[in-house]
Amino acid sequence: MEKIVFHCKQQPLVPLGTLLTTGAVILAAKNVRGGNKLKAQIYFRWRVGLQAATLVALIAGSYVYGSAVQQQKSKEEQMREKAKVREQLWIQELERRDKETHYRKKRAELVRMRAQEDEEAIARLQKELKDLEIQIRGQAD
Repeated sequence: MEKIVFHCKQQPLVPLGTLLTTGAVILAAKNVRGGNKLKAQIYFRWRVGLQAATLVALIAGSYVYGSAVQQQKSKEEQMREKAKVREQLWIQELERRDKETHYRKKRAELVRMRAQEDEEAIARLQKELKDLEIQIRGQAD
């Protein structure tokens, strides 16, 4: 039932044409039984015309609906492409951040090594200074 309602909303002229065609057939049958062949002939002609109009509405609706489905698919494809681009940009951003973090860690390690070397140099210089002070005191005595 839901499918019928969906298709009726999608192509409203087809059910309308079907009902009108059915009405023309019923009126033609009544006039045949009643003996009025002229009116029956007119209603049968209306039936043929309404059937043709219903068929045209069906074909036109299918064409319009088909292009709408195509547009919907192209929109979905655009959304997928956009999502892929976003994903690629996010991956590139993560890689950039990873490189930056790696660079900062290397820099921090180099700074630590330089600081340690400087501390060792300071310790050596202080030791040399103490040794020299001891030598100077030893010579002064």
